[in-house]
Amino acid sequence: MLSKIAKVNTYVVEVPLENEWKISLYAAKTRKHAIVEVITEDGIRGYGEASPSPAFMGETAETIKLVNDLYLAPAIIDKQINQLSLIHEQMNAAIYGQSAAKSAIDIAIHDAWGKTLNQPVYALVGGKYREEIPLAYVVGIKDNQSAYDEALQKIEEGFSLIKIKVGNERKRDVELVKLIRKAITDSKKDVKIRLDANQGYSVTDAIYVIRELETTGELESVEQPVKKSELKGLKKIRETVETPIMIDETVFSAEDALFAIQYGCADIVNLKTCKVGGIHQSKKIAAIAEASGISCAIGSNLELGIGIIASMHVAASTPVISRHNDFICGAYLHTHDITSIAARDLVKDGKLQVSDGPGLGIELNMDLIS
Repeated sequence: MLSKIAKVNTYVVEVPLENEWKISLYAAKTRKHAIVEVITEDGIRGYGEASPSPAFMGETAETIKLVNDLYLAPAIIDKQINQLSLIHEQMNAAIYGQSAAKSAIDIAIHDAWGKTLNQPVYALVGGKYREEIPLAYVVGIKDNQSAYDEALQKIEEGFSLIKIKVGNERKRDVELVKLIRKAITDSKKDVKIRLDANQGYSVTDAIYVIRELETTGELESVEQPVKKSELKGLKKIRETVETPIMIDETVFSAEDALFAIQYGCADIVNLKTCKVGGIHQSKKIAAIAEASGISCAIGSNLELGIGIIASMHVAASTPVISRHNDFICGAYLHTHDITSIAARDLVKDGKLQVSDGPGLGIELNMDLIS
């Protein structure tokens, strides 16, 4: 019988960003993260993370600590660390929603479970399917020349997909994509472009931008062009344009994913491990997508190393996560990390090399946490 959960601690950690990060929803110069520590009765410590933004998710690091301390931690004490189905059932009964808070706990439990068995997390949730994970590099909203320079630099470093944040001004967005295409031509490399509007467009503007760009080249996909609840609009866009449509903010749970796919809103699902309930729930969403003939990618909410590596284990063990993933994004934006090895050091030629240590396979600098 595996060890039981004895204690759950939640810490709030703030890490500055190298430069202002801007998307259509918000702009920020620093980021607060909720770090969860699960301690088993055998003294094994597992760690999880969520990096929520209020405008995006309706949670903050502070609310996660409150929810964990008052509701989620009491609900899971004395549960065996491999009882993930029961643990999620108990968390859902304790409080509705709060998927980021539940994600951080779920990841910490997986880390402790893997450490207990001296196995990497991917071995517990499907086994290693791929040795390396193709990555997308994300360019935030900034002036066009800066965006061009950043994209060209990352193309030279080996990234084969550039994801561009758009959604504020449709004419500017069209001009920017054309400029990035020039960077790709200048590099003489085979690089694709993905757009992410973060709900910033109207249906009319989304169709205008996509059609305009389709006349001059190919887009790998367009992510969340309109508001997360505007399912009819997403469906209309998907039926009007040729470019695949990816959903992100629309999906916070397996139920969300199932409904959106059945309604005809998406060609691709962006499942965020630290947003949708953690590793356990990510695997459920991936299974729904796979059964529906829909491919997946894993995105970023600017996580630090814990969240990044948790996403690595999901991607490494899940065949349907076949798209370029941008869960590495936070590694390039923060001034420092709380892990002993920076996640970006695992990147080679635009691919993340899967690590094999027990649990998540990372060590933390606890002086930066507690």
